[in-house]
Amino acid sequence: MAPIHSSRRLDGTLLALLLVLVAATAFVSATAAGGEALAARHEQWMAKYGRVYTDAAEKLRRQEVFAANARHIDAVNRAGNRTYTLGLNQFSDLTNEEFVEKHLGYRHQRGDESTPVAAVNMSMAQFESTPDSVDWRAQGAVTQIKDQAACSCCWAFAAVAATEGLVQIATGNLISMSEQQVLDCTGGPSNCDSGYVNDALSYIAKSGGLQQEAAYAYIGQQGACRGGDVSPNSAAAVGAPRFVSLNGDEGALQELVASQPVAVGVEADLDFHHYTSGVYTGSSSCGHNLNHAVTVVGYGTDGGGQEYWLVKNQWGTGWGEGGYMRLTRGNGGNCGMATFAYYPTMDGS
Repeated sequence: MAPIHSSRRLDGTLLALLLVLVAATAFVSATAAGGEALAARHEQWMAKYGRVYTDAAEKLRRQEVFAANARHIDAVNRAGNRTYTLGLNQFSDLTNEEFVEKHLGYRHQRGDESTPVAAVNMSMAQFESTPDSVDWRAQGAVTQIKDQAACSCCWAFAAVAATEGLVQIATGNLISMSEQQVLDCTGGPSNCDSGYVNDALSYIAKSGGLQQEAAYAYIGQQGACRGGDVSPNSAAAVGAPRFVSLNGDEGALQELVASQPVAVGVEADLDFHHYTSGVYTGSSSCGHNLNHAVTVVGYGTDGGGQEYWLVKNQWGTGWGEGGYMRLTRGNGGNCGMATFAYYPTMDGS
């Protein structure tokens, strides 16, 4: 075999090094271009949502959080294996931990910790046939989408939405009621850090009728209760609330929702925060940590045969489908929403 001259070996080594250098340069350029594109997206997002930061350091930190969220959103949508899509929204520069701290707030009472709310355990034997689909919006029993802002009082909003629905069904009058009154006056440990839906419903029943929202406007923080300064709004009066332990029984929840909007606890996981459209399906573990209260205002089936729950949230119209979510029904992945349900009644006791 003819000997390989050192110059030929050197030429090959140089060529290999050159190819590595070219590849590295291309990678760095692509990374820089990607970073510049994400920075531009962040600037556009800031303009859209009117976001202003205190200084350059804060802006850089938020840009990094935004970039991480944007990459996750893009990856989920590219995968194409979901029945829903994600998108940038007003929460896109928050870490998951920050989001949980500021925009959720559901806690569940157990045993002796509960306020005097009638507990009802339901079985399938009690249920009769229910409609294939229900949408309480179409029946005029759902008020506009609201926004709890950076106050973790989802518990108050869900309780009020369920009450608004029942009052309209019972009287024909849709009244937008005051979440601020509930936040200020419920008492106990329920506040802007978190709270209990059944505490809220108990207060609402005892109040003799909540004020209209226009008369007791939401300010996004807890204040002094003005309940003694206003007369009960008899047009919004409801009776004793109910707490239902569903134990995962979606049929039981369907029976309830066929009669009126119902507040439930769910786990708002990472994708939940950036949900944009479609029928949302949580991970297999979603539902083990209930941390958010929403209102179920209907259920149905989409064009592809996927059954869903129609959920009213309170994160403004920029989240989800105009403030609503369709959440999978009947095949798991519903983030625990068929665990506990809360609703007012017109009963006197």
